[in-house]
Amino acid sequence: MRAVRVGCILLILAGGIGAQSALAKSQGLRLAQTSTTTNCMMGCNATAATCQAACVVPGSPSSEAATTGSNATASGSCLMSCSTEQLNCQTNCARTSPSQ
Repeated sequence: MRAVRVGCILLILAGGIGAQSALAKSQGLRLAQTSTTTNCMMGCNATAATCQAACVVPGSPSSEAATTGSNATASGSCLMSCSTEQLNCQTNCARTSPSQ
Protein backbone atom coordinates (compact mmCIF):
# COMPACT_ATOMS: atom_id res chain seq x y z
CA MET A 1 0.00 0.00 0.00
CA ARG A 2 2.84 2.36 0.84
CA ALA A 3 4.50 1.69 -2.52
CA VAL A 4 1.26 2.64 -4.28
CA ARG A 5 1.14 5.97 -2.40
CA VAL A 6 4.76 6.72 -3.24
CA GLY A 7 4.11 5.86 -6.89
CA CYS A 8 1.07 8.15 -6.99
CA ILE A 9 3.01 11.01 -5.43
CA LEU A 10 5.84 10.60 -7.95
CA LEU A 11 3.36 10.63 -10.83
CA ILE A 12 1.73 13.79 -9.52
CA LEU A 13 5.10 15.50 -9.13
CA ALA A 14 6.25 14.42 -12.59
CA GLY A 15 3.04 15.77 -14.11
CA GLY A 16 3.48 19.09 -12.32
CA ILE A 17 7.05 19.46 -13.51
CA GLY A 18 6.04 18.69 -17.10
CA ALA A 19 3.21 21.22 -16.92
CA GLN A 20 5.56 23.92 -15.59
CA SER A 21 8.05 23.22 -18.37
CA ALA A 22 5.35 23.46 -21.02
CA LEU A 23 4.04 26.69 -19.47
CA ALA A 24 7.53 28.22 -19.43
CA LYS A 25 8.03 27.33 -23.10
CA SER A 26 4.66 28.76 -24.12
CA GLN A 27 5.31 32.04 -22.29
CA GLY A 28 8.82 32.42 -23.67
CA LEU A 29 10.81 32.31 -20.44
CA ARG A 30 13.58 34.90 -20.70
CA LEU A 31 16.88 34.43 -18.94
CA ALA A 32 19.91 36.68 -18.65
CA GLN A 33 22.03 34.62 -21.03
CA THR A 34 24.34 37.21 -22.52
CA SER A 35 27.64 38.41 -21.14
CA THR A 36 26.43 41.98 -21.59
CA THR A 37 23.56 41.41 -19.18
CA THR A 38 25.72 39.41 -16.79
CA ASN A 39 28.40 42.12 -16.76
CA CYS A 40 25.75 44.77 -16.15
CA MET A 41 24.34 42.85 -13.19
CA MET A 42 27.81 42.19 -11.78
CA GLY A 43 28.44 45.93 -11.95
CA CYS A 44 25.24 46.48 -9.97
CA ASN A 45 26.44 43.98 -7.36
CA ALA A 46 29.85 45.66 -7.07
CA THR A 47 28.26 49.07 -6.65
CA ALA A 48 25.88 47.70 -4.02
CA ALA A 49 28.77 46.12 -2.10
CA THR A 50 30.63 49.44 -2.06
CA CYS A 51 27.47 51.22 -0.93
CA GLN A 52 26.84 48.69 1.86
CA ALA A 53 30.44 48.93 3.06
CA ALA A 54 30.00 52.70 3.38
CA CYS A 55 26.97 52.09 5.65
CA VAL A 56 29.13 50.44 8.31
CA VAL A 57 30.08 52.73 11.17
CA PRO A 58 32.88 51.72 13.53
CA GLY A 59 31.67 51.31 17.09
CA SER A 60 33.20 52.85 20.17
CA PRO A 61 34.88 50.53 22.65
CA SER A 62 33.22 50.03 26.00
CA SER A 63 35.15 51.06 29.10
CA GLU A 64 34.62 47.51 30.37
CA ALA A 65 35.78 45.82 27.17
CA ALA A 66 38.64 43.35 27.29
CA THR A 67 39.90 44.51 23.89
CA THR A 68 40.39 47.93 22.35
CA GLY A 69 38.23 47.08 19.32
CA SER A 70 34.46 47.00 19.18
CA ASN A 71 31.67 45.79 16.99
CA ALA A 72 30.81 47.94 14.02
CA THR A 73 27.18 48.77 13.31
CA ALA A 74 25.39 49.43 10.06
CA SER A 75 22.50 51.78 9.46
CA GLY A 76 19.40 49.81 8.46
CA SER A 77 18.04 52.62 6.29
CA CYS A 78 21.39 52.95 4.52
CA LEU A 79 21.52 49.22 3.79
CA MET A 80 17.91 49.25 2.52
CA SER A 81 18.73 52.16 0.23
CA CYS A 82 21.72 50.24 -1.19
CA SER A 83 19.54 47.16 -1.77
CA THR A 84 16.85 49.22 -3.48
CA GLU A 85 19.42 50.80 -5.79
CA GLN A 86 20.86 47.36 -6.56
CA LEU A 87 17.43 46.01 -7.54
CA ASN A 88 16.68 49.06 -9.68
CA CYS A 89 20.04 48.70 -11.42
CA GLN A 90 19.51 45.00 -12.10
CA THR A 91 15.99 45.65 -13.37
CA ASN A 92 17.42 48.14 -15.85
CA CYS A 93 20.02 45.56 -16.93
CA ALA A 94 17.26 43.06 -17.60
CA ARG A 95 15.12 45.56 -19.48
CA THR A 96 17.93 46.54 -21.82
CA SER A 97 19.03 42.94 -22.30
CA PRO A 98 19.78 42.08 -25.96
CA SER A 99 17.92 38.78 -25.49
CA GLN A 100 14.58 40.59 -25.47
